Amino acid sequence: MKSYKEYEKKYIGMSDIANLILAGSSDNGLKLAVLHFGMDNDYYAYIVDADAEIGEHYTKVAEFKSWLRIYDDSFLTQEFNANKISVYRAGEMGCIIQLFK
Repeated sequence: MKSYKEYEKKYIGMSDIANLILAGSSDNGLKLAVLHFGMDNDYYAYIVDADAEIGEHYTKVAEFKSWLRIYDDSFLTQEFNANKISVYRAGEMGCIIQLFK
């Protein structure tokens, strides 16, 4: 297993209210979630696969099936497609998006 820190980081948006909006598919249709950060800023996430070793200090905050779209204060910033997508957060700014193909 590779540590999450060995994976690429991608820009996922910016916010003046310290939140991004997650929209994706679930067993019950459309699922919406707020991804809260500790401060207003630009945000990046490690994009990892199913084999990644995720630090214990991370907490799963959302899970989606098939697709996930991320919106910041103004735009759609990222799109992900996978069988299952898990989103993790830690501390003020830490974020991991895990894709299960």
